[in-house]
Amino acid sequence: MSTLIVVLKASDGIILAGDSRGTVGDPRGLTAIRDTETKLFQLSNFAAMGISGASELAASIFDILKPQLEAEKLEHIDEIMNKTRTVVKQRYDEWFAKFAVDKRPALFVSLCGYESDRQAGLKPKTYLIGGPLDFAPQLFPDGNCLCGVVQYAVYLMHRFYNPQMTCEQASRLAAYLITETATQDPKVGGPVKMAMLKTTGFSWIKEDEVKQIVASNAAQSEKMRDFFGGKP
Repeated sequence: MSTLIVVLKASDGIILAGDSRGTVGDPRGLTAIRDTETKLFQLSNFAAMGISGASELAASIFDILKPQLEAEKLEHIDEIMNKTRTVVKQRYDEWFAKFAVDKRPALFVSLCGYESDRQAGLKPKTYLIGGPLDFAPQLFPDGNCLCGVVQYAVYLMHRFYNPQMTCEQASRLAAYLITETATQDPKVGGPVKMAMLKTTGFSWIKEDEVKQIVASNAAQSEKMRDFFGGKP
């Protein structure tokens, strides 16, 4: 499965990031690449999602889901997760009725955002729903979620993540997880896309800003290589 979707909970918000690579052919042997996939979607002012797996199916489902969210005026993450799960399950059960659950196209949806809490105000939450588990909701207690090609990113996140980091710092780490994974697995790559959720609402991180983050990370990595193996 191509893609790496990253959700990181920061001290002042949530960072959602993903690559833009799509692959065509047998996943055991990469045959074609396109770096124009849309994998991040705004669902409301307080919720967003990243998808991995069947991106074209996810785009079709988003076109069905978004008008329903707007019509029902759903904003917070729990109600949006429940609605998203209902819509995805209905479509999959309709489109792939002849297939067993484990034979249907792989689709995973990372959902992050804020839930309204009378005592705590807006509370950050992150869920994952996926086809192999019939889209049962999985809640991540620490707010962080990696989905897709995760083996490299898991180590790096455990090595560098700090729950006290700011959104600015978390955006650098999210980009690093994706670009470093791309150096090891060709199923991840292309331009990095990022969005930020705060109690004040959703915002996209501009393309130029993301490019600057990636360039700054590359410069830091070069310094590390020089430290270990550069000229004396």
